[in-house]
Amino acid sequence: MKKRIKPLLFLICMVSIAAMVHTMCSNARSSKTAYVALGDSIAAGYGLPGYSGSQETPPADSYQSVVSRFLKTDPVNFAVTGDDSTDCINILNSGKADEALSDAGIITISIGSNDLLKPFIEIAKEAFGITESNGSMDISKLEAYYAGFKDASLIDILAIANDFADKIKDNKVLHEKAQGFSSNFSKIIDILKEKAPEAEIYVTNIYNPYKDVMVLGNLADAYIKEINNAFTDNSESYTLIDVYTLFAKENLVNTKFDISDLGNINLDPHPSKKGHARIASAILDALNAKHAPSRVKVGQVKSTTKNTVIIKLSCPSGKSGYEIEFASSKNGKWKKLKDTSKNNNKIKSAKLKSGKTYYFRARSYNNLNGVKYYSGYSQVKKAKIK
Repeated sequence: MKKRIKPLLFLICMVSIAAMVHTMCSNARSSKTAYVALGDSIAAGYGLPGYSGSQETPPADSYQSVVSRFLKTDPVNFAVTGDDSTDCINILNSGKADEALSDAGIITISIGSNDLLKPFIEIAKEAFGITESNGSMDISKLEAYYAGFKDASLIDILAIANDFADKIKDNKVLHEKAQGFSSNFSKIIDILKEKAPEAEIYVTNIYNPYKDVMVLGNLADAYIKEINNAFTDNSESYTLIDVYTLFAKENLVNTKFDISDLGNINLDPHPSKKGHARIASAILDALNAKHAPSRVKVGQVKSTTKNTVIIKLSCPSGKSGYEIEFASSKNGKWKKLKDTSKNNNKIKSAKLKSGKTYYFRARSYNNLNGVKYYSGYSQVKKAKIK
């Protein structure tokens, strides 16, 4: 009998060691890079407090920093101020991002704005007689040009605006850049699917930073809509984040153009802090929509003993657990009652006072890599505590 125990103990030890190794490997995998950000100055957080032009640490208020905090990981940033779609392809083909991409679970891309902005600035400089080296993204000269007309009459200002409009209306170069972006964007997606086949890709389209600027807003919109034809709402390869519509509804950029105050003009097209928060929120909504379980169905809710409520829950799809909340009125302040993985719950709590009626609701969640993705809340049901 004793002779049989040793092999059995050896077998148990080996199983335990295998389990420990598996756990260590699992932990190693979970600590790998989860989030890679690609793109231009928008993704890099240009103009926000803490921006330095370094690719290593984006500003805390940038959308990629907000997303990375939600994902509980540090972003690996390959967004470069001034980059257009060709530059993005060059980075991907250089091999610099290969290691990060091989580990990536989430990728965000903000690219395409500079495909239009670069030639637009050159056309504007030429129109206004501004001599400066080609390729510069500095818009301060344009701001100074407009500011020089702060004492001009409305008729004079309109004449200047219309003259500039004639130069960018139906412009061949801008049309070519807008149409050419589609091919480059397809290459970017193809490279990413090859180098990061398991990653989820979230792509922002192009917003109009000059929508409120006289004359320029409508003309810019035509080219932006043209370049946005490269994106599709229903792609199997990526999820589209429609910032064009988002920014059209609110003032989310740094641009300031008041015809009565041209001395304080600001043509900076980048998102404000509020704009970055809106982009981040849209990305997080898309992540949650992809990973959250179905909405909870609440069955029977009743109380049969003191300080106790029985709540029956169900979720049509797989879930990690439920969060149950309660309130003293239907429109009152909701408080967490219990986090549970059970469908049938008998909850005893001193928070539930005898003889009082409480309202209950629940939401399901999935826990993936330490991040909780929540469903919407269930319908509200009430019960009087025994």
